[in-house]
Amino acid sequence: MSIRQREWEARLRLQAFQLEETRRNVGDIELMIADFERKRKELEAAIGYEEQQAGVSDPEDVRYPLAAREMRKRRENLRRSIDDLRKQLEVAVRRVEEARQELDKLREAAARDGVDLIMPVEARAEGFRASV
Repeated sequence: MSIRQREWEARLRLQAFQLEETRRNVGDIELMIADFERKRKELEAAIGYEEQQAGVSDPEDVRYPLAAREMRKRRENLRRSIDDLRKQLEVAVRRVEEARQELDKLREAAARDGVDLIMPVEARAEGFRASV
């Protein structure tokens, strides 16, 4: 194996690694969003239960349950966190696409340079489950 071929393989492995890292980041963000959504729904059910037990659903009413008031705050914090995570997800999805394109460019450049490479790790951006 020539030095030039080893250099190309090292560059391609690095880019493939970066692509996999960005894919994992997308998956992590998606899992956090799903977890926060589940927690938000649980809070909504608990708020409804507290309101039903107290017979008061207006948060401005002095008889409104303190537990429900606190759960509403937590629910709002989760909502904000979910919105922030969705923005991060959009950025991460773009980064996956950019990393995939960069990997493709490197492969094409290696081919133009006359280096015949067979990458052991096939890196394609089809594996992530982006829901953006």
